[in-house]
Amino acid sequence: MNAKDKEFVGSIPTVYDEILVPLMFQDYARDLASAVAASAPARVLETAAGTGVVTRELASALPQAHLTATDLNPAMLARAESVQPASSTLEWRQADALNLPFPDRSFDALACAFGVMFFPDRKQAYLDAARVLEPGGLLAFTVWDSLDHNPVPRSIVSALQELGQNQAASFLERVPFSLADPPLLTRELEETGYSSVQVRTIGHLSGVTTASAIARSHLFGTPTNNYLEVDGPEEADRLFDAVTAQLTERFGSGELRLPISALLVTAISPSEVEAH
Repeated sequence: MNAKDKEFVGSIPTVYDEILVPLMFQDYARDLASAVAASAPARVLETAAGTGVVTRELASALPQAHLTATDLNPAMLARAESVQPASSTLEWRQADALNLPFPDRSFDALACAFGVMFFPDRKQAYLDAARVLEPGGLLAFTVWDSLDHNPVPRSIVSALQELGQNQAASFLERVPFSLADPPLLTRELEETGYSSVQVRTIGHLSGVTTASAIARSHLFGTPTNNYLEVDGPEEADRLFDAVTAQLTERFGSGELRLPISALLVTAISPSEVEAH
């Protein structure tokens, strides 16, 4: 995995939180928080918390629980904490999901929204999650369904390819939309000792949006931005206009609500964790 795949820096956290979260992430944040809350955990760890949309839903669904929300990227955490400050029941902390800085058996549940696709070693992430979970604790995470079932990012990929921005288009195919494989996910979790693995496909409609908002959120609110081949702000603006024009031609110029699809995965942590 390229280092650029995981760089949420510069203006990305703001655009991500203001446009992309209501466009594609909000409903799935509620789904994931609901799945975690159903097990009534007292101590919850969130990895790849991003700008905190799931954290806020967890805090609402589990007001008595202690939440520890982590992310690898300080800029994303800074944005998250500016929206939801730390409190007696919420701690923000920078952490690598593959090497969590917590003692064994520290948590009853672990949530991760759309982060697993970015992990360079999923087995290591699953093992370290199991280490910090109590035996029988809940692991719950979401990954995106395939581009075939997500016309919003699929349209961005097509537009970027037509405009010669192949590296940027490749990022979306290689990383965020690369794990729409329930048998693979089930096998990986079972091989690392998890049981009762369930993978559910959940469809929603996107938040109300426009062609320009789709273009801005995906070009400037994700690591796609790190791969755009543009020479300065003016060329970036021209690319944005060209992508917006293609999206308008495809979807229309008015307000839009488009289908989105993701997988919700739950599993029970093992009683014994493999040494690593």
